[in-house]
Amino acid sequence: MTNFRRIQAPITDIVVDDSSCEVDDLAYCGGVQVIVPATQGWDDLVARAVASDWVGIEALSAIPGTVGDAVCANVSAHGQAVADTVVSVRTWDRSVDAQRTFPLADCTFGSGTSAFQESLADGSERFQILDVAFLFRQGDLTTPIVEEGLARLMGIDVGNRVPLGAVREAVRR
Repeated sequence: MTNFRRIQAPITDIVVDDSSCEVDDLAYCGGVQVIVPATQGWDDLVARAVASDWVGIEALSAIPGTVGDAVCANVSAHGQAVADTVVSVRTWDRSVDAQRTFPLADCTFGSGTSAFQESLADGSERFQILDVAFLFRQGDLTTPIVEEGLARLMGIDVGNRVPLGAVREAVRR
């Protein structure tokens, strides 16, 4: 008997599922699920999110690297973290030579860390992130700004909401 392994085709571009925006669809409460290849530039994703009115990563602009890098390190800044919007992470697990998808609960995100930083005995990385599914709320305003430094930079009080693009521009300065 031959063993066959089903391998999902790689994601080569951002895939947007906004079908949950339908009036009768309560699956994601009006959110937008976006699947992004790990090789996509992180700041490019932030720019796309801001331009598309996807709330949740606008303050994470100007962080260098790829989506995979940002997820692996669970980057955070200005009161936001990558883990706040991740739904799942699809990886290649080098220890068993197979794909493995981690739901958010299994990503073990912490401050600057995740399950994807595990190493093999030879020192190489166990997981190669292939793509990441995010769930963004829709809107043109941020959630209330919680970090004092960002609020001061923007000339607003903590707790205020501002346009997504204003946060991105402030962070990029």
